[in-house]
Amino acid sequence: MRGNLSTELVVGASAHEIWSAISSPKTPNLILTLLPNLFEKIEIVKGDGGPGSILHVVLSQGSPEPREWIEEFVEINNENKVKRVRMIQGGFLDLGFSFYEVLFEITEIDECSCLYKSSIIYEADDNQFSAIAPSINAASAWGIPFAIANHIMERKDM
Repeated sequence: MRGNLSTELVVGASAHEIWSAISSPKTPNLILTLLPNLFEKIEIVKGDGGPGSILHVVLSQGSPEPREWIEEFVEINNENKVKRVRMIQGGFLDLGFSFYEVLFEITEIDECSCLYKSSIIYEADDNQFSAIAPSINAASAWGIPFAIANHIMERKDM
């Protein structure tokens, strides 16, 4: 069975500004800076932060399980402003999911605002799905987009 959980945020910043922040090779460091209470470590173990890069992610002590995983930036599409991050080892895969991916999409509303959509796409065996699906929640899809949008807006106010 396949599931999807999405959140949308209208941001008072251009699509270019938001996209620059989430598509940058420096995004892992930015996320560590913006969410220090959530992430203990985000380390690029292969690549340069672009497509194909592999990251080791560890959540802070006290965070709910899963707390550690390996993910890959499978797509960073500058033209369509789409970024796909797929869990490839550990994390939700250890809980019984066979597929877990986060999709970020930026859509221009006008030159000063955009829609920032974050989706979690997951798949699990039909027999396990009802037991493990509740481990996915809206906070998982909301945290990073909100932190990045907030960061961009604060910088604009300076």
